[in-house]
Amino acid sequence: MKKIKWGIVGPGNIANKFAKAVKNVEGAELVAVASRSEERGKEFASKYDIPNIYSSYDKMACSDVDAVYISTPHPFHKPCAEIFLNLGKHVLCEKPICVNAEDAITLKKCAEKNNVFLMEAMWTRFLPAIDEALRIVKSGEIGEIRGLSADFCYSTTPEEEEKLFLSTMAGGSLLDVGIYGLTLASIFLGNNPVEIDATSDVKNCVDYHTSITLKYENGEIANITSAINVIKPENGFIYGTKGYITLPHFYGATELVVNTIDGERRISKPCIGDGFEEEILEACRCIREGRQQSDIMPMSESIKMLELMDTIRAKTGVRYPFEKCE
Repeated sequence: MKKIKWGIVGPGNIANKFAKAVKNVEGAELVAVASRSEERGKEFASKYDIPNIYSSYDKMACSDVDAVYISTPHPFHKPCAEIFLNLGKHVLCEKPICVNAEDAITLKKCAEKNNVFLMEAMWTRFLPAIDEALRIVKSGEIGEIRGLSADFCYSTTPEEEEKLFLSTMAGGSLLDVGIYGLTLASIFLGNNPVEIDATSDVKNCVDYHTSITLKYENGEIANITSAINVIKPENGFIYGTKGYITLPHFYGATELVVNTIDGERRISKPCIGDGFEEEILEACRCIREGRQQSDIMPMSESIKMLELMDTIRAKTGVRYPFEKCE
């Protein structure tokens, strides 16, 4: 098995999960980290025994890494990814892969031109608990699916998470955590709602709290909320005509609860480690097979999610200052 040499671009908080997970994946090796802050890069490398530290993304793109995981702030995903794609490196980019659909389409074309792999790191799609919920839905145990709900809401402050409160950093709840609820809806109901309604508590072009209702062709309805100033149980529900499934902490679920007329049963479906291993395994498999995209998380799905979020932002009046005016 060819070992895939990985580098991390942007050693922020979420990069810690990737660094821990990649060590649990056979055939994957973390060999480099790139940071604009030399001190932060050295600290991160020391923590995870990473042999190579780069002070510029261009230098790491010219190294012998096979693939990179990008975890910079949202607006920098596209330009960072382009640096590596254009030098023949495979890219796994933290969600959202770009801040809007137009940028994601451009990035997809860049990967195709350079014949390299590109995938959004939406770990929810690779969870064993999600696979099990899909299996149960397809079995008909909870009947015909008529609805879905998902809440990912937490409360923080600008002192704790400054970039979340800055429109220049594409801050707000929708791109940060609302994307998870929209992804859950896409997994179980598809990615083509016929009606989209949304309302947000917006301050300085940042959505603090957003509520979304999606209606689908056959009448199914999804209700999704996200927030950075509200605390709610972070649960997902799939509602059928004969019962329903609960996914506690749905975005990183390790179990599910099935309720039908016959009673309740709880099913444990743990991840390999912290939940990132499954998506790393998929990326490594695709790279070894010479694929440009994953069948589980293709770029077409990432673009659809961004088109949906573009529509939601248009309805709620959220436009980032660096975006082009129509």
